[in-house]
Amino acid sequence: MIGYIPAGGHGTRMKPFRLIKELLPVYVQDTDSNEVMLLIENAIQVLEKGGIHNIICTVNKEKDVLVHTISDFSHDEGENTAIAFVYQDNLQAEYGLPYAIAGAAPFLRGNVVFMKFPDTLVYPRDCFLKLYRFHQSKGADLTLGVFPTKNPNRLGPVVIDDEGKVIKIEDKPENPSAMNTWNVLIWEDNFLNLLLEHVDEYRTKQEKKELVLYDIFLRALERNLKVYAYEFEDGSCYDISCIEDAKRMWKGTI
Repeated sequence: MIGYIPAGGHGTRMKPFRLIKELLPVYVQDTDSNEVMLLIENAIQVLEKGGIHNIICTVNKEKDVLVHTISDFSHDEGENTAIAFVYQDNLQAEYGLPYAIAGAAPFLRGNVVFMKFPDTLVYPRDCFLKLYRFHQSKGADLTLGVFPTKNPNRLGPVVIDDEGKVIKIEDKPENPSAMNTWNVLIWEDNFLNLLLEHVDEYRTKQEKKELVLYDIFLRALERNLKVYAYEFEDGSCYDISCIEDAKRMWKGTI
């Protein structure tokens, strides 16, 4: 098992704020403690609480300070978590997250991959434990961790059947079919291979349109991969995607 954190974006929606988004301080509420930490530190700890102690993190060349900051972290209960970094160029960043994953693929292949975004807060913080048990029970190629949200039109709602199989995924829909959003992921090589195939097609076409993970999800459903979702009905997910989100977070109104 290996963790993956995609932190190679430029954070243009955070301007005029100059600090790298992943280094924003956040107030993390938990059942046994309340802590102030960095967004990227929270992402690492969520993976650690899921049993992950080997992590690949994609960064760009403007984020050396992020690399140095992560290297100095003290981890939960003295656990020795190894973090390696994959650098992506500006072109990959412009073309979207699947390109970042493709760049890290040589280090991810052959593992069960747990992906956590660096700019979201999810509860429960040990969500990967339940998600992985569910993933194993279904023999899934891809499993989405799904959380309730008041703003599905800004995110990615998921329609799920009674067995947890994904019927439909939407991307920032005007009229969402569910009041939830996917956020954390677990995938196997079958899904990674599909993603690489799709990225290669885009490279051949030399399209400048941004490729998003939603496109790969649709292809996975079309190819009849085993795509499941586990809904954390009492959980929550906060996406810090822009400066307005950060303001709401600091005011406690997010």
